[in-house]
Amino acid sequence: MKNKKNKSPIICLCNFITQETIEKAISEGADSLSDIYDKTTAGTGPCGGSCRPTIIKMIKYYLENKRFHPNPKAVKKNRRF
Repeated sequence: MKNKKNKSPIICLCNFITQETIEKAISEGADSLSDIYDKTTAGTGPCGGSCRPTIIKMIKYYLENKRFHPNPKAVKKNRRF
């Protein structure tokens, strides 16, 4: 039986950037969209940045809670963000 590795969800579909990659950048000090763009290229694709709201939620949630939400897309918009 093969060991199934859990794959990190893709947050930026245009550039195939995973949640794990974005979380790593945030935990290493990226605290703005510009930092995320520079470190991962997430949010810079031809779609015009449809993943940016999720990335913003990820950054703000981490800065407020010092941990990552397991499903950043599920974070409610009315959470002081």
